[in-house]
Amino acid sequence: MKKNILLSTLALLAVVLLAACSNDEEDGIVVDMLPKTRSIDLTEAQKEYIKKNNDFSFNLFKTINQQPKEAQSVICSPISVTYILGMLHDGATGTTEKEISSLLGFGSQNASEINELCKALIEGAPETDENVTLKIANYLAVNWGETLLGKFQDDMDYYYHAGMASLDFTSPVAVKAINDWCSKQTEGVIPEIVDRLPLDTKLVLMNAIYFKANWTNKFDPKDTKVEPFTLESGSNKELPMMHRKGAVLCSSNNTFTTIRLPYGSGDRWSMYVMLPNEGKTVDDVISNLSAGQWSKTDFNAETVDIKIPRFSLSSDIDLKPVISEMGAPTLFSIDAQLTNICEKKQLFVTLMKQKASIEVNEEGSKMAATTIAAETESGALFLNGGDFHCTHPFVYLIQESSSGAIFFIGTFRGE
Repeated sequence: MKKNILLSTLALLAVVLLAACSNDEEDGIVVDMLPKTRSIDLTEAQKEYIKKNNDFSFNLFKTINQQPKEAQSVICSPISVTYILGMLHDGATGTTEKEISSLLGFGSQNASEINELCKALIEGAPETDENVTLKIANYLAVNWGETLLGKFQDDMDYYYHAGMASLDFTSPVAVKAINDWCSKQTEGVIPEIVDRLPLDTKLVLMNAIYFKANWTNKFDPKDTKVEPFTLESGSNKELPMMHRKGAVLCSSNNTFTTIRLPYGSGDRWSMYVMLPNEGKTVDDVISNLSAGQWSKTDFNAETVDIKIPRFSLSSDIDLKPVISEMGAPTLFSIDAQLTNICEKKQLFVTLMKQKASIEVNEEGSKMAATTIAAETESGALFLNGGDFHCTHPFVYLIQESSSGAIFFIGTFRGE
């Protein structure tokens, strides 16, 4: 008897945008007049999980950096990938469940603990600083005639606050609805995430994060000058270099020097810029990053002459080989155990990618990242003071301090 092959597709999108502006930091002191901030309410166990998940963030970026790529510079959002894997983990069993849990740093813990941490960040992160706008949204679109399992639907509602809709995925209207949602949640920074849906799509699951903040200490556009930036090839490229001098928190080791550029009220959200020391490269910096090393970094207040390029870039990252290489290969095979999502459907992931972009200027920064995964039913074959001049490639990350969660990490190589 000929076997009927059904294709079930789950597309997951995580979109993150950051925009920020700044004002001068000559005294390096955040005064009491600034708005008060709040910490994210986490248990001690959840704080430990975030430290382990930061290892996932660094390892994710290392693995991305090792993939063949056309563009030299890269931007990604590890927290976006964490949310997607958390949702997949909720519907997983057996080996697939264990691989995802281990990959995220939870060891043998169950889905509820991963979901509880995601819920705490979704609910708590937007409340950390009244000078920072952070929105986190999730959305499930189900193809007409398909039914989500009750527990999975309830978990998406309770832990991820996901809105739900029913769409006809054979119609172009469904693609437009998905792209409209993506554009709305990213304030138009990523206007389109898909141009078509895979054949016989059954479910689309989306996560979006929008982050907008002012620099605590801004760069004056009058001080921006076009200056040489040394590429890794040794040649120079003329770039607009933003410039200011002021007191910042900084640290240095044998490989790189780091400064902290705060956002908003100054004590919750920050961009950390890691500049390779003489004789070192961006790859050396990335290979030395770990959650243990990062959490133990000692920062001291120093008066520093800062130069950093005004730049914009985008990335389109295939996450399927990345996540597979990192330790969750069965997620992408017909042996995947994703049995707790749809009724009578045995799914596996056939597509996972992330689009991301960043713009940095004197007024601030904009960042957006969109992550998509598609599932198919099994059976289908388919410094210590002085100068901090970023005149050569560097690494940067954006982190929320009360939780320690890393939201973005990237490189700027000048091209």
